[in-house]
Amino acid sequence: MQRAEDREKFPPDADKSYGLMAVVDGTSVAVEKEPDDTVFTWPHLVVREVAWAMFAVLALHLVSTYLNAPLEEIADPGVTPNPAKAPWYFLGLQEMVSWTSPVWGGIVIPGVLGLLLLLLPFVDRSSAGVGRWFARERWLANTLWTLFVIGTVAVILIGVYCRGPNWHFFWPWQEWPQIH
Repeated sequence: MQRAEDREKFPPDADKSYGLMAVVDGTSVAVEKEPDDTVFTWPHLVVREVAWAMFAVLALHLVSTYLNAPLEEIADPGVTPNPAKAPWYFLGLQEMVSWTSPVWGGIVIPGVLGLLLLLLPFVDRSSAGVGRWFARERWLANTLWTLFVIGTVAVILIGVYCRGPNWHFFWPWQEWPQIH
């Protein structure tokens, strides 16, 4: 049964329905945002997502049509290439393993970095600036994420362009020695 002041705050309307979104103090639910300023997911959001997915597929199709993949010769199980490099998404790990022991470079350092990224939302609890790319209110989270991405890309690029025969370091403009 509704109290009189609740009926004044929330007059009954046959076209509207309210749901309990969170547990609140008191005896009634405080509704701050009415359903009048919302839109349905279908068709508004779904049509946009499908359009962007079609755009991404078309862009990928165009890039793959006009740019050839940098493939090497047919694989020969009797000959190992020098340097033997992992695919680009594992080159960061391969590079870190070359700097330290396999336990540190392959398990401990990536595990600690992943754990720190998982704990980042608990360190920066501010909800101000959520949804904006560069928000002053979220400087800690933005700075740590940017450093993580730059470090990851840098280690991958070192593995792709700066590792030559026997996994020695060469600048990209240096000629690799021929090893037989």
